[in-house]
Order: sequence, then C-alpha cells, then structure tokens
Amino acid sequence: MNKHLPIVALVGLPNAGKSTLLNKISGRQLAVTSDLPGTTRDRQYANTAWNGSAFTLADTAGMSTNTLNDLEQNVNKQIEIALKEADVIVWVVDGKEPVGKVPQVLKQRFRKIQKPVVLAVNKLDGSKFWNEKTAEFKALGIKNIFPVSALNGRGLGDFLDKVVESLPTKDEADEYLQTPADSIAVSIVGKPNVGKSSIFNKILDEERVVVSPVAGTTRTAIDSDIRIDGQNYTFIDTAGLKKKEHRQEQPDVFSGFQTFKSIRRSDICFFVIDATQEITKQDQRVAQEIFALDRGCIILANKCDLLPAVGNGLDRSLQRKNVKSIEKNRDDKYQTTRDYISHHFPFLWMCPLFFISGLTGEGLKEAVDSIKPIFERRHKTIPSEVLTVFLKKAMAINSPKLLRDQKKPKVFSLRQADANPPIFELLVNHPATISQQFRKFLENSIMRELDFYGTPIVLRLRGKDKT
Repeated sequence: MNKHLPIVALVGLPNAGKSTLLNKISGRQLAVTSDLPGTTRDRQYANTAWNGSAFTLADTAGMSTNTLNDLEQNVNKQIEIALKEADVIVWVVDGKEPVGKVPQVLKQRFRKIQKPVVLAVNKLDGSKFWNEKTAEFKALGIKNIFPVSALNGRGLGDFLDKVVESLPTKDEADEYLQTPADSIAVSIVGKPNVGKSSIFNKILDEERVVVSPVAGTTRTAIDSDIRIDGQNYTFIDTAGLKKKEHRQEQPDVFSGFQTFKSIRRSDICFFVIDATQEITKQDQRVAQEIFALDRGCIILANKCDLLPAVGNGLDRSLQRKNVKSIEKNRDDKYQTTRDYISHHFPFLWMCPLFFISGLTGEGLKEAVDSIKPIFERRHKTIPSEVLTVFLKKAMAINSPKLLRDQKKPKVFSLRQADANPPIFELLVNHPATISQQFRKFLENSIMRELDFYGTPIVLRLRGKDKT
C-alpha cells in the first residue's frame, strides 16, 4: 500500500455537503454530488495538502440514526470504519438548518469521541449573518467551530489551518500526492449487480466499499492503490453502467460519466458478468465501450460458486441443447458457459476469460496475475523487420480483393506507430481500395501472430497516392 498519511474523515447527516467539501479541498471532481440525500454510499479518499502538510480526506455517506435495511447497515459500517481509522474528524453540518434538527444521539456521540473533532458549519455561501449562524452551533458542544462554504470556498483557509494543526504528524506534501509512476490502472466495470464491489473488496482484502444485492449501490468511482508481488496497481471500483433512459436521477447520470472516465484512464479493464444469468444487451454495450476505447480487457465470469458442478448454470433449455457438449467437456464444468460467453462477445476473442467468485476469491489470483503480461503487451514495440516478414506471410494467406468500381488494391508496408494502445500503420495505394474484411483479417492476425493477447490494436490506413 502507499505510505500512510494522516486521515481526516468528513462525517455528518445526509446532504450536509461532505462530498462537495471533499471536491473543493482536493481540487478534483472525485465524489458524485447532488441535492438527493444518500447520494454517497462508499468511502471516497483523496490525498491533498495544506501549507506543506499532506493528509488523506475520507468522504463518507450520511449518518443514519434509524437503520432499516441491509443496505443502510452496510453504509453505516463504512462510516464506522472511517471513524475508527481517522486521525481527525470533521463533523459537517448544514448551516441553513436550525441546530435543533441535529439528533441528540449524534451530539452525544461526537462529544465523547477521543479524537480531535472540528465542526464545519457548511452552506453559508452568502449569509449576512456569518458569525451569528456559527454561534448557534455552539450548542452542539464542540470547541472548534468554523463557518465554511464548500460551494465557493469561503472560510476554508481558517478551517484547514485548524485541521492541519490537529494532525498527529506533518509531512512534506509532494511525496504522497502522486500515484506511483509504474502503477497499472485497472477498472472493474460491468452492468449493475454483477458483483464488482465484492471483487474489489476481495482483491484489497478489506470491506472498502458497500456490497448489497440492491442494484446501483455503488455511485462513485473508488480508487485504491495496492502492491502485489512487487507490482503497484490502482484498482478502480465503478458504478454499474445502466441502460440509457429518457429520465434518469442526477446521481445515476454523474455515475455513468465517472465510469466512462475511469475506463479512459485505465490501462486494463476487468469486465465483469454474472455467470448465473443470461447475457443481456447491456452486457454487450459495456463490452463495446471497453473495446471502442482500446483498453486491455480481462473477462471475469463472477458467481461461479453458484454454478452447478457440470453444465453452464444459465438456462435448463440451453443445457438440453448442449448435452453432447457437456458430456464431451465433463472435465471442464465451465465449458458450455465459456462457449455461451464467446458466442455473445466474438469481438473479445483475444481477451482471457476467468471464472471467479467475488465471495470466496476463487480464480481471482489467476485473473490478477494476468494483468501485468497484458500491460507489457500494450507497451511493446515490434521491430520493422519482423513486421515485414509478418506482412509477407499474411498477404500470402489472404491478399486484399478488388472492390467494385475501385482501383486495384496495393499494400506496400506495415509499421508500428505507437504503443499503449498498440497502433499500426498500413501503407497502401489508396485506403478506399482496402475492404473491411481484409482490414479485420490483418488486425486479428497481428493480435494472434505477434502476441497482443488481451488488448485490442489499432490499424490505420495511409494512402501513398496523393489523390
């Protein structure tokens, strides 16, 4: 793990502005914010610094005094973890609400905490009664009270001075604010409720994010740095990509944006599907987004612990159709599921497939071990002489055919223009003379023969003719 920094936990009632405060202090749009209470559910961390002192801000969900269901229990557990690991606690309250609305149980709890507590009276954006409003909250019994506006930054200087003063140690900021240069970024993506957060927690070996059978529990992309077998990784748990709807709640829209942003800043994606369910168009849409962004991809068929001992566990009618296949591949209990997945994602043929369980951890080590080899393939360059020999062999197998009303196609050379993702440039007499079939053949041949297993490649056509 990264070097430990002092942790400052932002806690309080729902919709007090904790996530907005985290975004403002860190200078990054990390947490999803909206006017809907309960938008935040997981702990969100951000390394930042003030006056040369570095620390980690931890955003949390709104505290609930009445636990009604499993989801709220899991959310409260995340808050308890944040309170336990924090060095300084920032209690954020809504300055526009009367102090009398603060539950008595919270007053008693924060008074008894044996850690530094700083009270941030938020949402005093343009109040003429700045000091008067603050004075009202002295009734909460917290010594250090600061009026702030997470929206426009008013009052944050004095507030952060006190936070830094309360830290147990002071370290140089620059040492901690950068992700390790050799870290491999891996996004865990998929549609809602396929088990992404369970996988994320299992890899990190801690209850880092809320896990619930309620679809759409995760709303914010959560980063965690970890070192495995000498390699630094940044794993990113993302919100499930939902079907596009005419009207979506604001948090769902922002969550979708964050997920796409996470894919773009990743080297490789763990594409998660539920092995116990039929593949849907939404699964295929997620896969197409990964492929379109030219990211490395590893397919994780999750919940394999729920599959039958033999067969595919998807559908009894599908099993009946594949009786011969099941008998033939009895030594591989996942073979028919493997065939089923391959049929629905033919464009991901170059991507490894692992049957895993986010609950038990089965298969996860093998999946994680496959990340680094794919990362290295994305960065490798092929010598020109190797490409020349390869192109000659490929043309002998399948040369481009003459298209109707076009010039005769001519291929001159192939070179690698870039890496991560691997980009190849094919020099031809005119791009319009090259059919899509030949282009696809050459792309697949490059991935297969030159070993780009696990990552798509980009093939560009460059015309030699001036016309």
